[in-house]
Amino acid sequence: MAIGLGACDPASQAMMAGASLVSFVHTDKTLSDHIATWAFDSDCSILYTANGEPYCQRFETEEDRRAAEAEAAAQTAQTHCYRTLGGITCYREPDTMASSQARVQ
Repeated sequence: MAIGLGACDPASQAMMAGASLVSFVHTDKTLSDHIATWAFDSDCSILYTANGEPYCQRFETEEDRRAAEAEAAAQTAQTHCYRTLGGITCYREPDTMASSQARVQ
């Protein structure tokens, strides 16, 4: 209820945004993600949707969770990342136009 009432006050909005940012930096989950994780008894994160996965994932055992993390790490290892003007850009296929000096290992 306090979160809903806080949306009316700009100062409270800024405070909630700051708290959500701090939470995201430290846990890779926003405050809304933590609430959804608790409410649905699943692992929910906006990062999953950014990677094209469902928002909430449910793992029956710790072994299932480890297997999913290993699969995600294997997919990440198959990417080809290059330095660009704004940062680092990754592709599933190698960029034939990029120089080898721009490749990020």
